Amino acid sequence: MITSILRSSLKPKGFFSIHPAKNVSRLLQYAQTRSSTCQKRSFFNLSDNLSSRSSYTGYKVVGYTQEQLYDVVSNIDEYHMFIPFCTNSKVLKTKHFDVKKILTAALEVNFVGFSETYVSEVTCERPRYVQAIASSDALFRHLTTLWQFTPHEASPSMHCNLNFSLEFEFASPIHAQLAKTFFGQVSDLMVTAFEKRCEEIYGPPAPDPHTLSDTFGE
Repeated sequence: MITSILRSSLKPKGFFSIHPAKNVSRLLQYAQTRSSTCQKRSFFNLSDNLSSRSSYTGYKVVGYTQEQLYDVVSNIDEYHMFIPFCTNSKVLKTKHFDVKKILTAALEVNFVGFSETYVSEVTCERPRYVQAIASSDALFRHLTTLWQFTPHEASPSMHCNLNFSLEFEFASPIHAQLAKTFFGQVSDLMVTAFEKRCEEIYGPPAPDPHTLSDTFGE
């Protein structure tokens, strides 16, 4: 299927001369040094279940319409222009169906000294949801991202409800521990990046819907 175009590689950054089997101890030492400047606990706790599946979920009211937010999230070709750590993004193939389209997309991510490329199948149904499922390979055992958009009850012409979920499991213990340390922050950064992209395209977000309710009630 799409696995023939999938590649996963470690590229040297800083002092890394990466052959994974020979340099794990140096990577651990580097990661622990980085972590000690930011937090009290050790970066790598090898007693953890490093290969376990993790998930993040979130909900918020966004000051853009359901259609506007959907159009930004589904435009994968532009991800590298505004998503943190995404250095390349490209839609490789598109299939159109009655109410949805299915994309094959490649993303390159550069983070904490690692550069990785992976391929996902992305299902888009405008303006309801965007779901991305990564191919199982040497990088991920599992990766699913789901964005769901619904009109806000109080002001559907100006706001939408965003439900975001991310579920992942890395194949490598090194990637898994990096994820345990950073992925919560990265998820927040991703959602913020999409909101900022909406602002670049559509202008400032609509005021808080509760403020609008108070104003209209006067």
